[in-house]
Amino acid sequence: MMKKHAKIATSLLCALSLWNCGSESNETSAAIGKSGTTSVALSLAYKAPPLLDSLVLDCYGTDTLHYVRSANNPTFSMDLFPSDHWKFKAQIYANGALMQLGELETRLEAGTSVDLNIQMHPVVGFVYVEVPLGLKNDAGVESGSMTLSSGSDRYIVPMERTAEGFLFKSGMLSLNREYNVEITLSNKSGDEIYKVTDKFSLTEDSPVPTLTLNSLRSAVSISIQAAEERLVEMTVPLKAGYRSPRTEDILITEFFASPDSKDSSQYEFVEIYNGSLDTLILDDCALGISASGTSTTLKYMPLTVSEIEPRSALVLGDASKENTPPLSVNTDGWTPLVGTKSSIVLKCNGTTIDSLYYSASPDSLHSNVVPTNSKNGISTQLNIESWKTRSDSTAWCMGSPTPGELKFCE
Repeated sequence: MMKKHAKIATSLLCALSLWNCGSESNETSAAIGKSGTTSVALSLAYKAPPLLDSLVLDCYGTDTLHYVRSANNPTFSMDLFPSDHWKFKAQIYANGALMQLGELETRLEAGTSVDLNIQMHPVVGFVYVEVPLGLKNDAGVESGSMTLSSGSDRYIVPMERTAEGFLFKSGMLSLNREYNVEITLSNKSGDEIYKVTDKFSLTEDSPVPTLTLNSLRSAVSISIQAAEERLVEMTVPLKAGYRSPRTEDILITEFFASPDSKDSSQYEFVEIYNGSLDTLILDDCALGISASGTSTTLKYMPLTVSEIEPRSALVLGDASKENTPPLSVNTDGWTPLVGTKSSIVLKCNGTTIDSLYYSASPDSLHSNVVPTNSKNGISTQLNIESWKTRSDSTAWCMGSPTPGELKFCE
């Protein structure tokens, strides 16, 4: 039985919000490209909170322009005519809604340099709660609920499952109010095994983002630095331990057998991931690699790192190669990975924790294989959401190497 009360670490970040604004980039403009215009470059720089969708900028003056940018596409470019009346409206979207607004009216003159600021105002907020349970959910949590209440208002937030736990994402919440939050987690039988309550406030006292406009005769540059979103972000800590690994506690999540010899930043590696909530002891663990694609004999290399923290990745690389980063030198010796076909096995205390067989295509002994490509510069990566079916080739993809980062190539 787990503790019924736990400390929740909460961080209030700035919030903001409307809807139907996706993350795809979209630009429309009128009266662009005429002689005498001022060239505009727009760049967006901010720390993206959970669920951030996009930033929208509308420009009204001699031209009318509308820009939408996703969080990973923050660069803008446009042309503006000098004018006595320019209006700029900035909007930040997160969690599918407009969360923050700002507006500015100004005059743009050719040959002058002007610095202007737009103060962004949070409109609403939301609550984002993560409940990590580990890949195998050793805590036995099968269902959960989150209730938010403020005065006569009461919200029941549905639970979303992920590969490693649950998420609770509220709808839009009014600012300048105090909220009570209650989270309960239950087992398969419906028995409550975890409960936590807390209070928080959503207010407008957040960092002030600015839109900076520099106007020159030949160029106008606009950069927007958004404040952190106004939200409550929580992680519910569950009981963790310090122990030896068990089967499937650690997964092989990426391997890179064919680095590009012309790229000094690339190196051969195997990435393993601790999908449990415990710190796992690696003192009696070794990585086995078959020396040739047709051989069933594995050469085992003892791990030289003593432990792996929960929900973290460890990269194992070849110490004999100068371009292998020091943090990836975590084995005693190294057997080179074969580019075409081979086996990789992780054993701890004599027990196989995880294993895979990779090949460019199925063969007589393996009808379903983990895909690989001997083309230089391509690694094979596991989709962590599909870890239970990782023996199926569809759970893997091939793309640019991402050692130490649990990313899945598209």
